Amino acid sequence: MNFKINISSELNDLPYPCDLLIKEIIEKGHKQVMPDEISNFVLNIIDLDLPKAYRRKNEEEMVISIACIKGSRSDMRSICYTALVKSISNMLFCIMMTDDHALIKGYSITPEVGFFEFSFSPDKMFNYMYPVISSHFVLRNKIFSDLQLKENQKITEAEDIILFAKELKTLGVLPAPFPLIQFLDQDLIDHLFRLYQIKGLSYGNLSIRNYSYKMEGTTFWMTARGVDKSRLKGIGKDLLLVKGYEKKSDEMHISVPPGYDPRIRVSVDAIEHYMIYSEFPGIGAIVHVHAWIDGILCTDQTYPCGTRELAENVVALLKKTENPEKTEIGLKNHGITITGPDFRNIFERIKGRLKINVPMFD
Repeated sequence: MNFKINISSELNDLPYPCDLLIKEIIEKGHKQVMPDEISNFVLNIIDLDLPKAYRRKNEEEMVISIACIKGSRSDMRSICYTALVKSISNMLFCIMMTDDHALIKGYSITPEVGFFEFSFSPDKMFNYMYPVISSHFVLRNKIFSDLQLKENQKITEAEDIILFAKELKTLGVLPAPFPLIQFLDQDLIDHLFRLYQIKGLSYGNLSIRNYSYKMEGTTFWMTARGVDKSRLKGIGKDLLLVKGYEKKSDEMHISVPPGYDPRIRVSVDAIEHYMIYSEFPGIGAIVHVHAWIDGILCTDQTYPCGTRELAENVVALLKKTENPEKTEIGLKNHGITITGPDFRNIFERIKGRLKINVPMFD
């Protein structure tokens, strides 16, 4: 893969840890290119307290931001997450070092809020970032205004999503949409939407297989991207009908009614849900939460949400379970994907078993 360096901090030279990481990346066979060349990923060197965004050329270009600090800080998780959002990064590392360049430890965080501390080494950093820089996003939506609903028509599946989404709030696993406007100016928010079609950050999602609206193929209803699941408004506003996936263009096909919100997009996890429904006809509903259940199968890599790699890994793990139609799969340093014949079965199974804090693994 090709990579480039972007220094957006006030430093004149590369911090010592970054220099070590670059040597490690090159030794593993990857090539550093000039700033104006096409790259697979960017090492964005930032100030932790004044992080600046690197403006990607396209959505395939992953950004790994790196900050170096001297001495400890309180609430590193909050500080690193703020810097992650402000720098619009796929992953952020913060390396703590002393005046004599002794590297004590590092912190890593992703948009999925997988945050953990580790003993610094360039090899370890590369291994953490490799699943991110080698992944392929499926974030684009192709919108079709072909959903014809009669006035006051009730879609049972949509009503079920609205009902059971409120249960997520009761369980304490439903953060409200993340207000990007608190961290980014409107120009950067517009840039984010052009690249990723994201207008907000919100964790967790629900989907249910489509039966009410006659349509061929693998189709399902799903919550939209960046919306408050506890206050869903309805179809075309924060609920969407996924009617297919086009692999060549990596686009999810979305069917909407006339008068839909033109900026709405389906959850980034739609590709994962699509692959699960396609592979397992007995699965009728899927819930994803940033929480945990002990003793479940778990992915061995920290793939980003919305990537083919994460979706394929989850499907492979489901095939290893005794009952893929009624099970839970762990997403490393992220959360769980839960399958069931319907939402009622899912919520009855996880009641009393769900842990709010996701364990972090190196």
